[in-house]
Amino acid sequence: MKAFVTTIIMGFRHYFRDRSSVFWGIAFPLILMALIGLAFGRSDSLTFSVGFVDQGGGPLSQGLHSGLEEVPVFRVIDETDQAQALEALRKGRRTLVIVVPPITSGQPVQVFFDQARVQDSQTALVILERFVAEANLRLSGAPQVVRIHTTGLKGQRRLRFFDFLLPGILAMTVMQTGLLGVTYVVAGYRQRLILKRILATPVHPLVFLGGLVGRYALTNLVQIAIIVAVALTVFNATIVGNPLVVAGLMIYGTFVFVGIGFAISTISRTAESANLLGSAIHFPMMFLSGTFWPREFMPEFMQPVIGSLPLTPLIEAMRAVAARGDALGPYLPGLAYLGAWGAAAFALAASRFRWE
Repeated sequence: MKAFVTTIIMGFRHYFRDRSSVFWGIAFPLILMALIGLAFGRSDSLTFSVGFVDQGGGPLSQGLHSGLEEVPVFRVIDETDQAQALEALRKGRRTLVIVVPPITSGQPVQVFFDQARVQDSQTALVILERFVAEANLRLSGAPQVVRIHTTGLKGQRRLRFFDFLLPGILAMTVMQTGLLGVTYVVAGYRQRLILKRILATPVHPLVFLGGLVGRYALTNLVQIAIIVAVALTVFNATIVGNPLVVAGLMIYGTFVFVGIGFAISTISRTAESANLLGSAIHFPMMFLSGTFWPREFMPEFMQPVIGSLPLTPLIEAMRAVAARGDALGPYLPGLAYLGAWGAAAFALAASRFRWE
């Protein structure tokens, strides 16, 4: 136990003495959060996400859909299931949901809005009503060719951009520790024969490796505590869900990505090659997994690739709990998939690990 604690303390000292590690682990995520938040945080209400459920399939719904796509402030998202579209509205992922009924029903077009987001909803409704009025005049000159009926739903609290961004930044920090920190340090220890010297000491090798894992887990908690403190005090971000659940997700993600980092270090001969390989995996995941913007913004053909990335389920679970206060249950399959990545990575690392 003493050797385990000593290894963790040694790792802490090495981390805080290395200015580059402190920069990439603490300063870099804060700088990213500030720059992206300031660039996009004030403009998130200028674009409205509109879910479109077409139950009619006729020329009226097609013309309505095409016309809405031409409205600059509307981002139209095709929905196949009305219940799922309304659930997305309640969770703040949509500003409006438009349901076009079958043309034979004679019913008006249903427009649902979120009562919790008064300013955005009312602005989007005014723009929609103006669009419908102009469309009616273009169609026949009569005022009621297209009739709409609005219904307010009680959604969740308004999600500010910094509230959305913070869980992604925290998950990115966890991934960064494993893919950029562990890979370089472990491969560097092997290259400088430090691992070989450990074999000549009374310390059991597994205790040393366990200490390294513990060191990165605690380092992540320190980094996260600093980032969260700055986000809450400087950027007025909020965490709605249970902080203990969020912390548990962070620790879980840490072990997974530390395992991936160990696996990368075992297939790299030098610290430099390990760092390059870790970076090649790290940066695509950072930009594709929804760290800075919703994954729905990415093209449809990329969604299967995004869903297969190990960072994606961690970000989605953390964002659901921290930013929206959702229960963790619906995200357990994704977290199990993340755990499978970690188990496979540790298995690969164990089979290929070399002390020299």
